[in-house]
Amino acid sequence: MKQCFRLYTWQLPNWDITKEKRDPSKGSQRWGEDTWKQLQQLYMKLEEKVGTLDILWCFAEYEHWNDSVLVKLWELDVPSAEIFQFLDSDIWEAMVQNVLNNEQPEERCWDQLIVERNEGIRRLSGGNKGNITPLVHVPLSSSIQVVNNSKFNKGIAYTNAPYEDLPTSETEAMKCREEGHKGKNRKTAKRNPRNKLVG
Repeated sequence: MKQCFRLYTWQLPNWDITKEKRDPSKGSQRWGEDTWKQLQQLYMKLEEKVGTLDILWCFAEYEHWNDSVLVKLWELDVPSAEIFQFLDSDIWEAMVQNVLNNEQPEERCWDQLIVERNEGIRRLSGGNKGNITPLVHVPLSSSIQVVNNSKFNKGIAYTNAPYEDLPTSETEAMKCREEGHKGKNRKTAKRNPRNKLVG
């Protein structure tokens, strides 16, 4: 029996990851012009390291994308053979923070970023899912099953929105943002640092 993992990825609503390649030029839509200008070189170097532009970043467990940008959640069942690379999430986050603070990541960070395959599978299978980022190719292989892609993020006012509370339409997601701005059900607007993982 093939080993399969439930993975999650947040992507722009107009991107069909089952049919379309990744478009690196849309980075500014995801991050905003200023932030993307800072991060673009980092992403380009990562693409060079892993040998492809067609990267789909995944979470090994559900986390809400608490950001003002509207994104759709894809829930996937992914055979282990379809994961072509593993990244150490903590190291990537530190590298992103360095760049945003106008510092270049140390070369040793690049050496430690790529996680050896057996170790990646071990983390996915065990209790260390928060510190592993599986990468798969896009468009998705036919062997990857889309379990659900009908949920959207609620916005930056909702730091830890449970999966079952996510809106199921763009209209509903925009209403959540309006309510959040009015202070209804508002929590501290602290951005989840793992949001910086997704490309």
